[in-house]
Amino acid sequence: MTESLRKLAVLLQPHRDALLEEWLRALHELLPPNADMRPFCARTLDACLARLARGEVEELLLEESTAAAEAARAGAGLHPVALAVRALERCAAPFLAASAPDRETLAEVLVALEALGLRRASALLRAQEEEWTRRLIDAQERAAAAEEKVLELGRSLAALHKAEARSQRRADQIGLLHSVAQRVAQVLDPERLMQEAADLIRSTLNHTYVAVVVLDDGGVLVGRWAGRPGVGRRSAGRAQGLARGVIGRAIRKRAPQVVGDVAADHDYHADVAGTASEMVVPLFDDGEVVGAIDFQSERKEAFELDDVAAGEALADFLVVALRNARLFAQSRIS
Repeated sequence: MTESLRKLAVLLQPHRDALLEEWLRALHELLPPNADMRPFCARTLDACLARLARGEVEELLLEESTAAAEAARAGAGLHPVALAVRALERCAAPFLAASAPDRETLAEVLVALEALGLRRASALLRAQEEEWTRRLIDAQERAAAAEEKVLELGRSLAALHKAEARSQRRADQIGLLHSVAQRVAQVLDPERLMQEAADLIRSTLNHTYVAVVVLDDGGVLVGRWAGRPGVGRRSAGRAQGLARGVIGRAIRKRAPQVVGDVAADHDYHADVAGTASEMVVPLFDDGEVVGAIDFQSERKEAFELDDVAAGEALADFLVVALRNARLFAQSRIS
């Protein structure tokens, strides 16, 4: 990956000023109004390009991980940082498509860009988790220092156990993100990419059914689905047709939808026998809903907040991978 990222830096360097302006515009749309971000973005972009050009990928990741840990200790949320990182990657893709000398080089640098984004996101998640764990341990030690705070100590211990369980769950989710992103980032055919993503997500999470659908120019859902062996759909409504059911609601409301018991949901459209609960996460591209990931389970209340967060992260990776695949397909036509 180091050599591929070095090529990426060389391709982007002539477009540095234009890329900076695109990134600033994207951040203005994504983040609340703040102080002038130009100096920070310019330093960050220059440092990133310089590091990658010298093949110092690990040094770049170490710097960003250290900065993220310091920000977490200071109480700053890391979500804006993650949004900024993903925005920079989205802004860089068109410049790479325009300057790559051939299709093979374009595919190579796009895959490297996605892999780098995955490692950056994982570093941010680890920094946040480590800080949460540190705070819980500090609370435990303070509670143990005073005998009269036995009840507080018990609550802290319970919170620590819960945090450890959530940390393990998030570690599993990070593993899922890594597995899916590594596999789908290498698929440069959009139709095959959707099928590959559906198969990987369903098999890894062991859900009854997973569908990856996108809206075409006519507002019709088209896509690919994966079901547990022996599971079949009653119709093709989920993967080809107008946006209805819980998927349609998620697209209309532009927000994830979690249904703990589908029998009690008036929008639920039954097309997979045995489904008891459903989660739908919309796909956003430049602020527009372009599709959704549909998860179904035969267990009631199968989806929690952590599943929503993991689904949104998967959606972000999938949108970038689809965009890259479409760019590659267009470059082959031209």
